[in-house]
Amino acid sequence: MGAIDKPMRRQLTLFLPPEQRALVEPIRQRLDPRQHALIPAHVTLCRDDELADWPTLERRLSDLGAFSLTLRFGAPQVLPDGCILLRPTHGAEQYQDLRRFLLGPSAPTHGAHLTLLHPRHATGATPDLTEVAGLTATFRTIALIEQRDSNPWQVLHEYGRAA
Repeated sequence: MGAIDKPMRRQLTLFLPPEQRALVEPIRQRLDPRQHALIPAHVTLCRDDELADWPTLERRLSDLGAFSLTLRFGAPQVLPDGCILLRPTHGAEQYQDLRRFLLGPSAPTHGAHLTLLHPRHATGATPDLTEVAGLTATFRTIALIEQRDSNPWQVLHEYGRAA
């Protein structure tokens, strides 16, 4: 009998820079310790199903070179499913431009966001999160990350370099 394939997911991610991570991680740890243990604060750039043409995507990532993407987030939003996230009020179009550069001109629009509380862990409580309203982060690297089973996400490779 052959080995059983373990579920695996990959995505391209923008991890928060250290200064902003220091502000956001204690909030995530308090609100959602399970998700906090799996992956640091991030904005997903490309989901698993968008990585199908990996050779082309990897070539575009390698050609990216130095880049800088600044997102300024608004006040935390609580969604009907209990999810709490931050959406950008500045930089969303540049985020979509980066997606189009990587995935091609017909790349679907994907709403950039930073999740503070994942819906599967929602408790129904609405905490005061005014300290993260207006958070601004400049991203200079894109990480290819992988999750096997329900283990923490691992960084496989980083693209881009300091601008």
